Amino acid sequence: MRAIFFGIYFLSISGALAQVAGFGKSTGVTTDSQLGVSYNEVEIQGSPYMDELYKKGVTIVYGKKAREALMRYDAYNDVIEIIDENGQARSMLRQRNIVAELDGKSYVVMEYMDEGKTKLGYFNPLNNGEIQLLWKPKKMFVQAENPDHGYDTYSPPTYKDISSHFIKNGNEPAEPINLSKRNLLKYLERDLKSMKEYIKKNNLNLRNESDAISLINFYNSRTKSEDNL
Repeated sequence: MRAIFFGIYFLSISGALAQVAGFGKSTGVTTDSQLGVSYNEVEIQGSPYMDELYKKGVTIVYGKKAREALMRYDAYNDVIEIIDENGQARSMLRQRNIVAELDGKSYVVMEYMDEGKTKLGYFNPLNNGEIQLLWKPKKMFVQAENPDHGYDTYSPPTYKDISSHFIKNGNEPAEPINLSKRNLLKYLERDLKSMKEYIKKNNLNLRNESDAISLINFYNSRTKSEDNL
């Protein structure tokens, strides 16, 4: 993937300034050479998408199947791109009532905590119930790094995968979690004794996603039964 730096940046900024300030005509600066702007094409490693290919998916609105369409997930901008009836790519509305089923996964909009702030974003739920383990597909853009001296190597700009687990308790915003026995049990304190017995009996390694899901499902089944009594 290639990107053009500085030129695109300038155009976007100058366009924004024109809109804000109400400038509709040329200010006298008309060419890149007058501005001293140079364009450099550089190779970007990786991709902003989890999978660049558009694949057939399904949109679900208020729990009902709405339509099938080709789509893909942009993990850098946190949007679902969908091909509309006219063959044009557009971003699907990021709303809680709209779910995308793509490549065997559900992309569900949920509240989550990010550096102390509440945001809305897409998650892949890994189980159902009061406590949910979630996967947050995400990529970040890392700028190129030029070597300080001849002994260092050039690091190209890269889309880096920083996907991670989150955990959600009821209607509370999802929170990031590193899978471990200690971290998981903080969310399962309502039945802590039974959880520890289940871990020991089944020899669970709670750093593994499948074992963590097994424990959470056991917890949800017990608390659901207790609530129904």
